[in-house]
Amino acid sequence: MAAAVENAAAFNAESDSDSDLDMGDCDLFLFDDLDISDGSDSSKDKDSGADSNSAEEQNEESEVIEDNLRHIVFRSMTNQILQSQEEDLANDWKQVRKIPNQTQRQKRMWKLSASHITATKRDGWKEINSIPTERAKRYRYSPRKGIWTEDEIQLKIEKEPFSNGAMRECFRAKKLSNFGHNTDWAAATYCVVKRYMDVPDKKTLFDDVRLQMDAKLWGEEYNKHHPPKKVDIMQMSVIEMLDRPGTPYYHLENYIEGDYVKYNSNSGFVHDEDARTTPQAFSHFTFECSQHRLIVVDIQGVGDLWTDPQIHTYK
Repeated sequence: MAAAVENAAAFNAESDSDSDLDMGDCDLFLFDDLDISDGSDSSKDKDSGADSNSAEEQNEESEVIEDNLRHIVFRSMTNQILQSQEEDLANDWKQVRKIPNQTQRQKRMWKLSASHITATKRDGWKEINSIPTERAKRYRYSPRKGIWTEDEIQLKIEKEPFSNGAMRECFRAKKLSNFGHNTDWAAATYCVVKRYMDVPDKKTLFDDVRLQMDAKLWGEEYNKHHPPKKVDIMQMSVIEMLDRPGTPYYHLENYIEGDYVKYNSNSGFVHDEDARTTPQAFSHFTFECSQHRLIVVDIQGVGDLWTDPQIHTYK
């Protein structure tokens, strides 16, 4: 689903770029001429014994009142704008639901969702924006066509991993969309770069992507049978870091927000703390639907959006 939102946001980047509102740049020059003085403490005080300390205290108090007023007005303006955006979105949804053609209706729904995300998103990874930009060649695999496609992307990758597994380290990263010409890193896509701790054969990385994309097809097949909860497997790609010595190869995925859970493993482990049945039902489905020729296991991720599965075959 995160990949779908990325695609939708990218599709909408040119038409809705003006909706990205940064209230931090709001100009409050309208309040520069405000006079917020207390009449009882005005300069009309005729007491000749008033000293400079009293005047300084009055100035400080006036500045505090002025700052508080600016904050109140600024917050009010922000709330009014967000409320207006919510009302506009609700009206747009009403109109979209009236579109008779299903394909056109769904495309318009994605575009509206992307527009809303762009307008309300706040950058939670802003510390990455100051990291130098790197170029990378991205390799993506289409399991239906059995072909690889490549393009060049721009990334910012943290130097230290935020997590690691038995074989790979995970680094937070941001990626600019190749759709449109937006170079604002505050609106870039959150990603995870995965690096093998022991440098593998380049073929291993491409085989990993091919396996995960094949597992994604099994997820689509599972969904065709209308289960109570549909599943999805993240799209993964190989990236070649063009600006690094030796042009190393890593894996790239969209970041999954939420609680990461491992539901089953290669060796028979089953997570039963929350007694979820969807991951186990999916693994069993792949075994039966393939006529016992394979099974997709090592199911892990957030909810029913998974990554890094493994496929065991009868051979």
